[in-house]
Parts: sequence; structure tokens; C-alpha cells
Amino acid sequence: MLMAKYGLKWNLVVHKVSFFIITVLCFYLFTEITVDAKEAEPVSFNDIVVVLDCSQSMKDVDAGYASFDFAGSLSAIMPRDYRVGVIAYRDEVCISQPPGSSHEMIENALKEIEYANYGNAGAGLSAAVESFDQNAAAKRIILISDGEIMMKTEEGTQESAELFAQAVEKAKGEGIVIDVISLGQRMEEGYTVYSAADTTGGNLYELSDGGETGNFVRQLLFEQWRLKASHIGQINGLSGELTVRLPDCLMSTAKIILLGSQQNENMTLNCEADRIHTSKGSDYTVIELLHPSSDEVKIRMSADSPMDISAYLTAEYDFDLHGDYAYIPEEQTAYLKLEITNKNGQDMLEGHLKDGGMKVYLNDEEQTCRIADGAFRFSRQYVKDAVTDIRVSFDGLYGNYYGDAEETMQIIVPVIEEEPPKIDWFFWSVIGIFIAALLMILCLAYRQKKRTDGKRKFIDESRTRPGEITNRRSEFNGKLQIYVIHNKDEIDYPPESINLFARCNREMITLEWLLDTCNLPLNLRGAERIIIRPGDDRSLVIKNNSKASVLMGRELLMKGHAYHLYYGEKVTFIFDQEDTEIEVHYRDLKPNER
Repeated sequence: MLMAKYGLKWNLVVHKVSFFIITVLCFYLFTEITVDAKEAEPVSFNDIVVVLDCSQSMKDVDAGYASFDFAGSLSAIMPRDYRVGVIAYRDEVCISQPPGSSHEMIENALKEIEYANYGNAGAGLSAAVESFDQNAAAKRIILISDGEIMMKTEEGTQESAELFAQAVEKAKGEGIVIDVISLGQRMEEGYTVYSAADTTGGNLYELSDGGETGNFVRQLLFEQWRLKASHIGQINGLSGELTVRLPDCLMSTAKIILLGSQQNENMTLNCEADRIHTSKGSDYTVIELLHPSSDEVKIRMSADSPMDISAYLTAEYDFDLHGDYAYIPEEQTAYLKLEITNKNGQDMLEGHLKDGGMKVYLNDEEQTCRIADGAFRFSRQYVKDAVTDIRVSFDGLYGNYYGDAEETMQIIVPVIEEEPPKIDWFFWSVIGIFIAALLMILCLAYRQKKRTDGKRKFIDESRTRPGEITNRRSEFNGKLQIYVIHNKDEIDYPPESINLFARCNREMITLEWLLDTCNLPLNLRGAERIIIRPGDDRSLVIKNNSKASVLMGRELLMKGHAYHLYYGEKVTFIFDQEDTEIEVHYRDLKPNER
């Protein structure tokens, strides 16, 4: 009894613990799933819904079920960012394949029905409007009908027409465009579907019967919708061969589209790819090559009745952008490069893009790029850090490109530390040599001056007579003989003589006066400042106030001081600037010279 009691309690504890663990695990898993769902990025896509009138009256205008073929061709041809769905109606909706249904699903659904009963266009259009994904970038309905809304009873017909009008208004409010393809003669009475096109901004196409839908597919896709595809050839007659050259093998998918009358059971295909898938209809064949590895595709076809086929090529590329840059501080320039690869990492610039078809924009400004080392290269100046947006666009005729077309890069401008100025050794070497040469010249000049000063001793001031200033006025006596020892013009002047006693009746004379009186045109600067006047004991008093050097014998007279010159003595005047040396001899007059 006790064991049973404890066993019951133990089982209760085990159940509670198990419940707690399961609850925690469920919460954890649910949280993880929720986070993943929030992080998923929305995919941009366009939705197309083909609405087929499958009433009995359609047999009169589309006995070959070409409208079914039209819906199948759209689901096989359109690029991956277009999702195709099909709604078919008779008395009620009989087929409902929402956008995104595969070509096989649509084809299998269409095989199960045929034209019969009445046409409840209101139910069919209402179902089409409701089938769209609200996140679709663009929404379009293509309604194929003979134009009539007809039910078994008048009340039923009126109810369907009202439902049709409501669906049209709802489509208009939700931005859904409705195109109407009218087969057969246009109806002028009763309830019709034609107004849906004009109300929603769509187009109304009027075809005589379903047989024209084959050519209409070509016109709609390549002329009006401008689907990116290139025309690659024709196959005509009972048999034909077509060789298709792919621009490269970097694509994710290549589609070869064959449009026109054909009997495609007798078709052979020669190419290499990871997978080959073929979609066929009465007036179309779509050959889909997943990751083709050979750039040549050969198609052979034969038929019991003449073929009239136009061939087109379209491709899908998945790409990744990789941006990088190198900054040169000295130029304040960032050299940017942009690589584009497919999902396998292959350089797409090795394919058809190397010949153009791609534009690069930097902050919405188109760049002139060069291709080098597998990348687009261009440059831009930056003086400070900046965030740069790079965007690419493709304008090829046949390719559809899927990937993130924008790349954001942050340009970092490095801070340059100022380096100490470099020593210009050449400049300072020249300056040093110049200073050394200048010092050498100064030293030589000093030594020369010292040598000259040694030769030119200042005259002893004891020769000056202290009473010369206070003496009475004296008169000139004697005569002066003037010798031009040297002059800069190297002219030999004869000695000149002047009788001071006879010709000099003035208180003082200058060396300039002496030279002029003796007709010696030497023009010596400072000669007018060398003063000569009569002194005591028939001497001459000489005072040098100029920059010239005055010597008595080998003794140099001090500037600004007065000195006596006696009979039989000579004085030498040296003018360094004029490169002139003059000797003046003082002589006594002979008795006959007085």
C-alpha cells in the first residue's frame, strides 16, 4: 500500500518535469522560427493571372483551345520574377491555380476541362482579384473571352454582371490592371466584359479567333511588354536545324523560346547543361537550360505539316557585387574597384558584360570605368571620410539579372602625421661652401691689410707743431712737382710743376685744385677733401679728410689730422677706388724762379 502511494507521487513528479521540458522546447523552437521569419527579406515579384472563359460559346471562336496554349506559354516563358496563375470559369470557377503555380500544374489542370455550359465572368474575375498576393510589385489580369456574360437565367446573368462590375472596381482600387483579349466579333448587346480594360487602365485586344493568339503572344511579350530576349533565327518548312550560340556559360538559366506553328514531338537537342527541361504547347516550345556548360546548342525539328517558327533567346543571371578601394593620401584620391561574379564565384566580366551592357553609378552619377584585372575601376577624390553608394544597371537585350544591385562603401581618409621637414643637404652644402669661401676671402683680405698696415705706419704725431693753429697767417712758398705714378686708364702723364709763391694767393688749396691747375683730368673722388695750406717755417700743412691713403715716405697719415711737409719731402696720394697713385714733391724756389 505504501509502495503504491510513493509510486503514484513519483509518476506525478515525472509527468510535471516532462511537461515543463516540452513547454520550454516548444517555446524555444517557436521563438527561433519567429526570428527567422522576421529576418527574411521580401522578394520583389510581379503577378499575372490569366482568366479563361470556358463556356460553350468559346468553341465557336477557339475550337483549337488556343487560349489554353496562351496561358501555358506565359507560365513557361516569363522570367522568374513573374508569377503566373490561371482561373477558368464556366457556371462557376472550375480551375484555380494561384500565381506562382508551375507550368506543369497549370498544364495538368487545363487538360481536365473543355468548353461547356455558361459563362459566369463575375465569379471568374472575382476569384482572380482575390488570388493576388498583397506584396506583389505589380498585378495584372489577362481575361480571354468571347466577350459575353451569360448564365442560364436572366437573374443569374444579371447577378454575374453585377459581381463582375464589383470585381472591376475592386481591381481598380487595388491597382490591378485588366487586359481583355476578345475573340470573335464584338458583341454590341447584353452584358459584356470589354469595359474592364478601360476602367482599370488596361488594353482591349480584339482577335478574330483563337488562331491569332500564337502571333499575339510574340507581339505582346516582345513588342509591348519588351521582354528581354534576342531573336536568334527561324525554322521553316517540314524540317529544319538551328544552331544557337550562347554569349557565355556564366548564366544560371538560358531559355530558348520557339514560337509559331510546330509539331514538336520530332525534336532533338544537342547541348551540355546541369539540367534540361522542355515545356511544349501547340504553338510554343520552351527549352530551359540550367547552368549550361557548352556555348553552342543545336536544335533539329521535323514535322508532317509546314512549320513557321521564330526562335528567341533569353537568360537569367544571378550576381554578387564586391566593392573595394585603395586610398592614396598624396593624391587625396580613392581608387575604387567593383567586381561582379555569379553564384559560383566566376568573374562575369569574362562573359558578355566585357563588351558593354552594364553601367556603374556612384551616388547616382554615371562613372566612366575601365575594366582591368577582372573589375571595373574608377577613381574619386575625397578629403574626408565619406559613405559612397555604388549602383549598377544592365541594359542588355536578352539578359535578366538578379541580385543586390547596390553596394555601400565607407571611404576612410587616413590622418597623415606631419613628418619633420627633410634636410636639404645639397642646399646647405652649397651654403656651407659659400660661407667657407667667404671666410677664406676675409682671412686673405685681413692678412693683406695687415701686411699693408705693416708697410704703412702712421706718422708720429710729434711731427705736428702744437702751435700751428694759433700761428699768424702764413703765405705759400716754394713749388710743387706732381707725378702721376699710376692710373686706371694706363695713360702716361708728364710731370707737372706749379709755383705756389707766384700763383697761389689764397689761404688754402685742395688736391683737386692742384690737378685742375696742372691740367690733369683724373677726376678723383675725395680729392677736394685733401686740404693744403701754408704753415710755419715755409712748410705746407696737409690734412686728409677723404677716403684716400696719404703717405709721407712709408708712413701713413691719419685722417683728419694735420701734418707739415717741408722742402725736399714728398707725399703720396693713393686712391684705391680709382686705381690711381700720385706723388707730390715740395721744392724750394731758385732765385731766378721768384
